[in-house]
Amino acid sequence: MYGDVDGDGRPDRVSVQRHGPCRFSLVVRTARGTIEAPLRPPCGKPSEVWPSGFPRVIALRPMDWWRGLEPEVLMWRGASNSGIRFFAARGPRLVPMRIEPEPYPGDEWNVGGFADAFSLSDCLRPHVVGVAGASYTSPGWSVFGAVYTVDGARFVQVASRTRRAHRLGQPLRLWPYVPGDGFVHCGGIAREHP
Repeated sequence: MYGDVDGDGRPDRVSVQRHGPCRFSLVVRTARGTIEAPLRPPCGKPSEVWPSGFPRVIALRPMDWWRGLEPEVLMWRGASNSGIRFFAARGPRLVPMRIEPEPYPGDEWNVGGFADAFSLSDCLRPHVVGVAGASYTSPGWSVFGAVYTVDGARFVQVASRTRRAHRLGQPLRLWPYVPGDGFVHCGGIAREHP
């Protein structure tokens, strides 16, 4: 995938390199050289990770205030949800973008869902991410929402709310209103939807 990651106005080549059964790195080839970051996808069955197509770069998005695009990496995909990580170029380094407080292991956004739990993650406006969802915990639903702003190479939670509901009403009343899922409204260059 090609796009300006380091912010110099020239396209960079972004890819994933495999080093072994469960060892990978995100590689950005810029005009000034190559920058890398390690990738550690879940490796319950190492022989199945790479043949299944994970991890892989699926988009380059303008997530932070710095010039350049941030690689969006699909770390894994389950039957109905996926794990997404973002990375940012900082000078001669490629760093993982942190989520604070960290809702899931590995600073991953868990997008999608199934009948008993789901979450939507998307940009509410430039540099602001909203997450809304629900999970069924007998005897009812836990409905949650959070807003994150991007501060450097971090997604920082600035608001959150959780409430209980006996059933999910129609129309679904989630806060914040998230326009899509999988960061589709964040802009940039997308190869695929998680």
